[in-house]
Amino acid sequence: MTADTTAVTRFGRAGRIEVRSIDRIPAEERHGRVRDQFTLWFALNANIFPVVVGGVTVFMGLSFPWACAAIVLGVAIGLLLLGLHALQGPRLGVPQMIQSRGQFGFYGAVLVFALSIVLDFGFFAAQLVIQAEALNLVVGSVSMPVWIAILALPVIVLTIYGYDWIHRWQRWMTVLLAATFVVVFIQALVHGSPTGAAASGHPPSIALFLGGTGLFVISLASWAPYVSDYSRYLPENVGRARTFWAVALGSAIPAVFCAILGAYLAASLPDQTSTVAAVGQVSGDWALLVMAISLIGSDVANCYTGMLAVASIVSCFRDVGRSVAVRVLGSLLLVAAGTICALLGYRHFVNNLSNFLNVLLYVFIPWSALNLTDYFLVKRGHYDVASFFTPRGSYGGFLWRGLVAYVLAVAVQVPFIDQAFYTGPLVGPMGDIDISWVVGGVAGVVFYLAALRFPGRDATASGTERAPATTG
Repeated sequence: MTADTTAVTRFGRAGRIEVRSIDRIPAEERHGRVRDQFTLWFALNANIFPVVVGGVTVFMGLSFPWACAAIVLGVAIGLLLLGLHALQGPRLGVPQMIQSRGQFGFYGAVLVFALSIVLDFGFFAAQLVIQAEALNLVVGSVSMPVWIAILALPVIVLTIYGYDWIHRWQRWMTVLLAATFVVVFIQALVHGSPTGAAASGHPPSIALFLGGTGLFVISLASWAPYVSDYSRYLPENVGRARTFWAVALGSAIPAVFCAILGAYLAASLPDQTSTVAAVGQVSGDWALLVMAISLIGSDVANCYTGMLAVASIVSCFRDVGRSVAVRVLGSLLLVAAGTICALLGYRHFVNNLSNFLNVLLYVFIPWSALNLTDYFLVKRGHYDVASFFTPRGSYGGFLWRGLVAYVLAVAVQVPFIDQAFYTGPLVGPMGDIDISWVVGGVAGVVFYLAALRFPGRDATASGTERAPATTG
C-alpha cells in the first residue's frame, strides 16, 4: 500500500461512523500505532478529575507529603492492572467486558456488564459536575444544570462516531493538556505553599493512608473494564511490552502529576473547599475553561464503553452484529443516564464522589484480579473467541465456577469495609483500617483458582476459532 493510499484510508476511517461494536475485529481492519495508546491514556488522565481526587486526599486529613505518597502508591498498583488488561485487546480483538464471558458464561457475564454500565454513567455524571462547576465559575450567569446539559452534546457526537474519532481527539488534547497543567502547576508553586498541618511530615494513621491510597487504586483500576476497548483494533502481532508500557506510563504520568497538583492546591489554600475553584484562583478563567474541556475525552470513553456493555446485554437476546442503530441508541442511553445522574447529585458532589469510588472498589478489584488470572495463568491467552458470541458455544449459559468465585470475592470484603454507610466487624480488630480492596484482589485470584479444581465445562473447544498468538 502506498503512502497516499494509506493516508486516504485513514481519512476515510476517521470520517465515518464506526460500524463495529462488540464483534471481533478482523485482521484486515486492524490499524493504529502503539504510541496512540500512550496519547489516548495520557489525555484520559491529564484532566481535572485526578486534580479533584488529589484534593480529596487532603480534605480527608492527609498532609501534602503523605498525600503524595498515597497518590504514587495507589497509581503504581493501578497502572499494573491497566497495562496487563491492555495486552488482551490486540490478542483477542474484542471489547474488554465481552472477555468476561470466558470466565462467567454467555449469560452469566450479564452481571458484570450491568455493573460496568453503572460504572460508566456514574463516572460520566461525576465528571459532568466537575466540568459544569469549572464553567459556572467562568460564566456564572449560566447555571450548573444548563452547563451539564450543554457539555453532554459533544459527548454524543464523539461517542457515536467511535474509535478513530476518540483516538484523534485524544492526540490533539495530549499536547494542550500537558502544556496547561505544567503552567498551572508553576502558577500554584508561585502562589503559595502548604502550611501548618497540611505541610506536616508526621505519619498519619495507617487507616487514613490506606484510605487515600485506595482512592487512586480505584481511580486507575476503574479504567480496567475499558482498556481493551481502545486497543482491540491494533494489529494482532503488536509488541506486548511496548503496549503494556504505552498504556501504563500514559496513564501513570499525568495521573500522578495532576493528583499531586490537586493535593498541593488543597494544602496551600486551606480556606478553599473546592479544588476546581482553587485552580481558578491561582490561574484564572483560562485554566478553568481548559479544565472543563479536558474531560470531554474521558466523558466519551465512559459512554463508548458503556454503549459496548449495553450492546453486550442486548446480544444475549438478539444478534447485534454491525448494527449502527444499537451503537447510536446505546450511546444516547448512556449519555442520558449520566446527565440525569449529574443533575440529581451535583449539590453534594465531594461526598458522593468519595463514596462512589469506594463502592466501585469493592466490585471491580475482584473482577480485575479474576479476569487477569484467567487470561494469564489459566488460559494463557487462548480463548474460543467465536464462543463469546453464541449461547451454544464453549461459554454458553453460565460458568458457575467463575460466578461463584467472583461473588465470594466480593462478599469476603464486607467484614473489612469501613465507610460512612457501613463498618464491618473486622475493621476494629484490624486497627480501624479498611483493607477490603486488598482482600478483594487476593480473594479474586485465590477463589477462582480454587473453583477451577471442581468439575466444570472445558473453557476451550477443539475445532473452533481461538485467539492467535502474539509476539512481544
